[in-house]
Amino acid sequence: MDKSAQGGVISGAGRGALILAMAGSGWLGWGLGSARAFNAVTGSIFGLVSVLLWVWSIRTILAGRALRSQSAATTGPATKFPTKSFIRVVLVEALAVALVLLAAARFHRADLAALGCALVVGLHYLPLAKIFRAPILTVCGILMVLWCLLSWALFKSNVLLIAVTVGTGILLLATSVAILLRARLIVRPLKS
Repeated sequence: MDKSAQGGVISGAGRGALILAMAGSGWLGWGLGSARAFNAVTGSIFGLVSVLLWVWSIRTILAGRALRSQSAATTGPATKFPTKSFIRVVLVEALAVALVLLAAARFHRADLAALGCALVVGLHYLPLAKIFRAPILTVCGILMVLWCLLSWALFKSNVLLIAVTVGTGILLLATSVAILLRARLIVRPLKS
């Protein structure tokens, strides 16, 4: 694969990592807030980790764009974004999340809202992994679903909400880091 194509892969990885990092920060923040675990130390660490991952993701996007622009004259057009299939998956996810939230509101169960939403998010990574040819998203999705089911079996009420949100946040952040490390391994030899 030439530098331009690799640059597109790196840029895409950076965008995916940024989305995962933002979502992971949201889930983890929800869980830590529900557990009343934010203080000067945890808040500072949480904020620092979030910002560092966002900055690393943006730098990865820029590195990919730089690689693409270095060799853009010698290659054909960039790979087209799979808009239709992506929108289809996101619309199904949004509908499923809305149904989960309506059901949880009906029964006044915020813990089941968190559980149901995390399950939907985990499941939506399975088709996205195929669309973006990113097997790591399959791993992330399966781990999220397994974590949710295990949490549901072990915990009840507020502890369930905390377990699901913190676990989901950590899995998303870890996946973001894994993607960024993989992109870094690809970029290093291309820069020299």
